[in-house]
Amino acid sequence: MSTFENFTHELESIDMEIARLAQLCGVRLMEPGVAEAVLRGDTHVCTQDNPIAWDKMRGLLVLHYHVVTEAAATDGVDSAAESVRKALETVLGRMQPKQQ
Repeated sequence: MSTFENFTHELESIDMEIARLAQLCGVRLMEPGVAEAVLRGDTHVCTQDNPIAWDKMRGLLVLHYHVVTEAAATDGVDSAAESVRKALETVLGRMQPKQQ
């Protein structure tokens, strides 16, 4: 497995769990400024009170940024951006309800 594929797979796993936890907390992470608010510890972005899910989501969001930083240092910014794009595409695809 190449470094690019490894970072992409790692981000997919982290981001899928972040998405699940965001749902539990009622956090709309895709809206502008919300991820930054979570990183600052601003619980006002939550519509559901779930301190355990909040703490885990916030920690995983920090881990997400760490993995992206490592990917950029190892493979370059363009490759890291592509890993983020692919991971996001996969997570959004899994989180969308399937239409029949």
